Amino acid sequence: MRKDKLLNFLINQTDFFDPQQVSEVFTAAWLAQRFAMQRNTASHYLNQLVAQGELIKINGRPVCFLHKASFEQQFFPLSRNEYASIAELLAEEGEPAPEADHFALLIGHDGSLKKPIEQLKTALFYPDGGLPLLITGDSGTGKSYMAQLLHQYAIGQQVIAPDAPFINFNCAQYASNPELLTANLFGYVKGAFTGAVNDRPGAFEAAHGGILFLDEVHRLHPEGQEKLFTWLDRGEIYRLGETAQGQRVQTRLIFATTEEVHSTFLTTFIRRIPIQVTLPDLASRSPQEKQALMMQFFWREAQKVGGRLRLSPRLITALGNHIWRGNVGEMKNAVKYSVASAWARQRSRETIEITLHDLPETVMAQLPTIEETQAEPLVIDRTVALPWLLRQQDSARLLIQDAQLSVLLLFESWRSGKLAWEEMEKRMGNEIESLFDQLIFTHRDQQESSMLLLTSSQVREAFYRLEKRFSLQFNGNCIYALSHYLLHRASETPARLNAELIRQLSHSLEQRYPLLCGFCHEVLAAVTHKLDLHPQRIDALLLILWLQKTGVLSQKQVTRAVILAHGYATASSIANVANRLLKSNLFESFDMPLDVTPDAIASEVMHYIERNALASGLIILVDMGSLNAIYQHFNRHITTPVAIINNVSTRMALYVGERILRGDLPEAIVNDVAEDLPIEHQLIWPVRNKPRAIVTTCATGLGAANNLSALLKASIPETLAIEMVACDYSSLTDRAQREPLLARYEVLAVVGTIDPHLPVPWISLESLISGTGSATLRALFGPLTSAEQVEEINNQLVKNFSLRRVIESVTILDTSKVINQVEQFLLRYEHLAGLTLTNDRKVALYIHISCLIERLIRQAAIQRYSGTQRPSQQLNALREAFSVIEASYSVKIPDAELHYIHDILYRETEFIPSDQEF
Repeated sequence: MRKDKLLNFLINQTDFFDPQQVSEVFTAAWLAQRFAMQRNTASHYLNQLVAQGELIKINGRPVCFLHKASFEQQFFPLSRNEYASIAELLAEEGEPAPEADHFALLIGHDGSLKKPIEQLKTALFYPDGGLPLLITGDSGTGKSYMAQLLHQYAIGQQVIAPDAPFINFNCAQYASNPELLTANLFGYVKGAFTGAVNDRPGAFEAAHGGILFLDEVHRLHPEGQEKLFTWLDRGEIYRLGETAQGQRVQTRLIFATTEEVHSTFLTTFIRRIPIQVTLPDLASRSPQEKQALMMQFFWREAQKVGGRLRLSPRLITALGNHIWRGNVGEMKNAVKYSVASAWARQRSRETIEITLHDLPETVMAQLPTIEETQAEPLVIDRTVALPWLLRQQDSARLLIQDAQLSVLLLFESWRSGKLAWEEMEKRMGNEIESLFDQLIFTHRDQQESSMLLLTSSQVREAFYRLEKRFSLQFNGNCIYALSHYLLHRASETPARLNAELIRQLSHSLEQRYPLLCGFCHEVLAAVTHKLDLHPQRIDALLLILWLQKTGVLSQKQVTRAVILAHGYATASSIANVANRLLKSNLFESFDMPLDVTPDAIASEVMHYIERNALASGLIILVDMGSLNAIYQHFNRHITTPVAIINNVSTRMALYVGERILRGDLPEAIVNDVAEDLPIEHQLIWPVRNKPRAIVTTCATGLGAANNLSALLKASIPETLAIEMVACDYSSLTDRAQREPLLARYEVLAVVGTIDPHLPVPWISLESLISGTGSATLRALFGPLTSAEQVEEINNQLVKNFSLRRVIESVTILDTSKVINQVEQFLLRYEHLAGLTLTNDRKVALYIHISCLIERLIRQAAIQRYSGTQRPSQQLNALREAFSVIEASYSVKIPDAELHYIHDILYRETEFIPSDQEF
């Protein structure tokens, strides 16, 4: 929506608002042109946003619009949404805005100059007057500029006084005259030499309280370097001719040189300078930084000539490809020359066209072959703020920041009730998908290909390793998309985003997708550590939303297995052979020294358990003598069953591995392996901290129980860590079969169509649909979470356990048609039988008959009834009532099925067969 785009833009742009020089990018006219809309349409949207409290309006000439929250974050709180002028707006300021970091606007501050800036700040903030530092770099790399910028930064940070001096002393002027150097650097006293008629302070004293910058310091003779030792060691200087009393001088000393340090300076001199800063030459800086420098220089010239510059694409290409021997200084002069050349010919024009012909001859002489380009000319407008201009040139950065802002705006829409969560999540996913597509297909740079390969390999390794741990599986395209995002994100300064919105979105995602959030945070932590990246919280959120959009799959919860054996490679050899033959990395091995203690073995096992989701359990294969020793050390700390099997061998590993791959549980495997092989074994059930579970069951088979589990899972947040376990009815009524279930889980309740009479609360499916059973479920959640989340669970239960939703989950037939057919059957039967059915019986019949119809169509109807046979005349009314369904679907209902319907109508029995399927 165009209004959202206006808001996105102003959120971003307000961060660069300068009250002293208001840019036209905040006006309705400029915004209308920028977003290709009518002026009155833009004004209408902007005023709507002002009324909603999103923007503030400044009724000056021209009228300006700013994003309120961004302004308050950058400057100070505001009491209203409209102001008569900038002056009235600024009058609300309680305290002056914090001083900006002078280095933040320096091109390359987050790239090639990041480390040098950190070193400069380290020297500045060091206690007791800071540390002397030496700046090295080729001519034109900006050594003098960096020294002056450090002086401005020191004043802004209140490290030195606002009027603290900056003295630039060029040592090259005195290279051949050491006495003159001493006199000008340290000063002299009256009579120190012929013509010294008065005392005179030198550069050191002039820089007292400020910064002394000694440029071209390599031109100092060894004697000149030695004369600096006294100040470097004791903070004192001696004027020329002064011997009795030195002068205490407090200044910060910066040296600069273009020469190699160790071949030019005395070792004793270098040893006294703890911080040495090297500035990169222009050739080693990124194409983005060179482009930004060029834009900056043109923008400054546009300020001088007071007009608009229009740069031809070929001019930009030529400047970008030129080898600048004189570094930044040479580029700056070339830009100045080209603007001056064009200005001389076009000074009466509003827009000055600058082309290849305006370049200096030295640059023209080295022009490479310039390929044909379809790019548009670049317009440099002096009225546009420089930070905005520089950001506009980095389209990848803009794409990323726009996507981040769009995601947060959508979240804000959900918080305000304008969007449902599902719609918000869908739109967020589309925004991120669009971002990744553009990064992959539009912003390809051959110079980044090697870094992309490295990034992709690290992302792939992290995904494959962590997918196994978290039992998750993703689309392979995720790796490539994330790699591109991280590659572009690595060289970008994070946008100023609403930290509170990010925190709340993060909390909401962790509530809904805890496993996915844990996976994403670990992936980013692993990748960014290896690639020296610095991700922000918003990066993790985009990854979570992207993976959720592409479809995260939970892998089947299988049993894990490890092999523990004494010897240098016994366990490793067995595991390697088994994994290769099974074609699956199933077994993990631990080779143990012969003298290892049982608690050390148990510690290894516990560490493995902590690092890996155990899913349905863990099987440990051990060699002789280890079984009882490790059993007693960790049996109270486990949360899932652990089976320990002695006398490990390759044959045993293959047998166990095949059973695990079939999906068998540890208790089944350990019981069967003991029958086939002469081994000892232990099965350890969790004692404390057992996982909580809700069991679902259905008299007509496991298929329906699985569908009920899915509905419950969709209703209960993952953060409660409650598993949904589907069981067939017969396994719950058999004492031997249900004991492992109760030993494995803390069963909170059983939900289904028939009560298996377990010692836990029973909730019938009919009661959930009718609404009476949800109260029992809510009572279970009360001690586990907040009242707000309990209410949210209740809302989800009402939504998911509607009659229509349940029928949709248990049959593939047309739900509307089935419900209509069952309704006709119920009306006809009530008329024929002369009775009125209760609601719970009706609900049970709706579900049962829906499944019955599907069984009939699939020719899988039940032909045998295991209960007490009823007289045929008791079924006549049912036969007649079912005639409508038989005619509609061209099926015949067997008597056995009618007996089961009769049971539901008059009494639920225990004789419903367990092999019945939907």
